[in-house]
This record gives sequence, structure tokens and C-alpha cells, in this order.
Amino acid sequence: GAQRIPVAIAPFVGEGALPGGASISAIVRADLERSGLFRGLEVPALVPQPTEASNVNYAEWKSRLADALVLGSVAARPDGRYEVRFRLHDVVKQSAVGGVAYTMTREQVRATAHRIADYVYEKLTGEKGVFSTRIAYVVKRGERYELQVADADGANEQAMLVSNEPIISPAWSPNGK
Repeated sequence: GAQRIPVAIAPFVGEGALPGGASISAIVRADLERSGLFRGLEVPALVPQPTEASNVNYAEWKSRLADALVLGSVAARPDGRYEVRFRLHDVVKQSAVGGVAYTMTREQVRATAHRIADYVYEKLTGEKGVFSTRIAYVVKRGERYELQVADADGANEQAMLVSNEPIISPAWSPNGK
């Protein structure tokens, strides 16, 4: 962790309108910090709030000690879904690395944030990110055993199987179930 990449992830414009007060930028930051390869930088409230389409003042972000910068926005669509756009910038090289736009439902906020973290991780390290993966594990509650499936960060856990008998060696089938 001594050589962690300092990355600034500005709050996405419009993410306050997401259901349940979800924050895509906070999830992305937590994912990247959890990897041990990145150090998230505090981004103060900026006026106007920068979006993925904003012109970037690289000198300002360099003075904030950022090597990378993520800017984004969330907009509600007429069909009830949301459009999330973001752009990754390399502050050191003073260039945009790339960006993506996703359309999501209110239930896909965390999954979309994990996909964004995967994208940033891959662009900055050259290796695929694992934040969108799911984990399976067994929990014993009294005399009951539960096969739980959760996001890689432990959130969104769901009991997939409940049994009074021990659950041994759970595995994913080739079709992903």
C-alpha cells in the first residue's frame, strides 16, 4: 500500500436523486481503496460541480495531488431508469483516458458503481477489476445453515439456500447460477 495511486472521485452530479440516498461515487471510491492499490482523495464541494463533460483544469487537480480523476453525472430518464455517465482523466499526462455511459434501474445502482470501479481499475492498472463479481459463503445460524451470495464488498447479501443440514463446498455452475 505504500505506492497507492492517488485518485480523486468527485461526487457525481445528480446522484443525490438516486433512491435510498445511494452514492455511486462513494461506492467507486470504497471499491478502489479496498483493492489496496488506490488512495481516494477528498474532493470538496465545487461550484459549479464538474461533470464528465466539464473542461478539466489539470494543474488544479495536480495541486490537489491527484494522479487520476473521475467525473460523472446521473440523470433520470422519462422511462424511470437512470443514465450514468463518467469520464476518467489521467492528471499526470493531462488527458482523458476514456469514459462510459450506462443505463440502469434503481435496483442496479450498486452493480453500476462496481462496473465503473472495474473500468477505472483496468484502465489504471492494466488488469481486470473484480468489483462486479459475487461471492458465495455459508453462514451457520444456530442449527440452520445458509448459503449466502453477496457483492464482492459484502453488500446485498441474499440467502440462496437454507438447510438444517451442513452445506459443503458450494460452487458456481457453468451457466453462472
